[in-house]
Amino acid sequence: MLVRAAEIFLLEVPLGGRLFNPRLLWHRKQSVFLRLHDEDGRTGWGECWMFDSSADALIRYLQTEILPALVGQRIDRIPAFWDDMWQQTSLTGRHGMMASALSAIDIALHDLAAQTSGQPLGASLGLPVLRDCVPVYASGGLYYVDDSLERLDAEMRGLVAAGHRHVKMKFGALSFEQDVARLRAVRQAIGPDAGMIVDAVYSLDRDKARNWIPVWQDLGVEAVQAPFAVHDWQSMRWLNSDCGIPVMAFESESRPEVFAALLQLGGIGMMQFSPLAVGGVTAARRLIRLAEEHGVPVSLQCSSTWLAEAVALELARSHGAIRHVELHTLHTGLNEIVPEAETLPRDGHLYLHDRPGLGFAPPLSRLRDVTDTLPDLGQTGLDAINRQKSASIGF
Repeated sequence: MLVRAAEIFLLEVPLGGRLFNPRLLWHRKQSVFLRLHDEDGRTGWGECWMFDSSADALIRYLQTEILPALVGQRIDRIPAFWDDMWQQTSLTGRHGMMASALSAIDIALHDLAAQTSGQPLGASLGLPVLRDCVPVYASGGLYYVDDSLERLDAEMRGLVAAGHRHVKMKFGALSFEQDVARLRAVRQAIGPDAGMIVDAVYSLDRDKARNWIPVWQDLGVEAVQAPFAVHDWQSMRWLNSDCGIPVMAFESESRPEVFAALLQLGGIGMMQFSPLAVGGVTAARRLIRLAEEHGVPVSLQCSSTWLAEAVALELARSHGAIRHVELHTLHTGLNEIVPEAETLPRDGHLYLHDRPGLGFAPPLSRLRDVTDTLPDLGQTGLDAINRQKSASIGF
């Protein structure tokens, strides 16, 4: 069975410029999808990793470098096609862009293959099905312009009331004293038994971390995500191995050799990655095996659409090393069209569907076909993009 055709689609979710973390003020969230067609008329969907101000560069890369190599490929050749394409990065150096593109392709090919088998994607991987529900954590606790502890308290209490047993929040954008007050307010809001993860978004150094360690220990923090600059591996090893504070990293990393080196160094206590950033299901399974070899649990990152969530949940269906999956509560897309029973946690778990493939397809009415266009250059021009990017600097 061959890939007969491929299309590129864009989803844009406006966020209003009021929500921020230590690095970024959110104006919008763009998500890029591929839809593949096989010879029997079935369609498979995949999603790219997308964290830029504009999706135009990724879309153009898909148009010029990826789709011409993809159409006509055999669907049952997924790992070989993945390896062939990844080898190109030895010359191009575009590891992140290639991994993002490969993620969408690989997910869509797995979606098609699972539909052909009549099984959910996670059950079609040739592994024992371990569970029909997956532990998730609620990802929220970002900053708002003109924010208050009362609003944060109500947000986090609401997450626990909705069935969550683990939460994640951001810190590092305010003064130490202000952020300590935020963390303490959240611990009080969620109670003493709920798991708590904190995300510094690469904003700390060792001196700042030394001030934070007794606070994290007092509040029972489960892990610290992205504490230091991505190149500061020795500080990650120090915090994780010497101080006993589990480091959770890296959501946007795509290179398997980086994960392998950090595991060997003792720099991470919980391997975190997005299946959309590393190259899809094929790459994710390789990283999960790597984490298992080092006895390190895995947490899957999801911060875009329900398709990304569906991929992570399907991987967790058959991989016991996955401790939990992120369920974002703020910058999300298409969650509202999924049956409520699949999006609302029960005792900290999401229950899995039994439909073939991913069991989810974005509605075309919500998407823009960009197979042959560049949406931002065509609509708003570079000046508007640069103004938006400038507004995001300073956090």
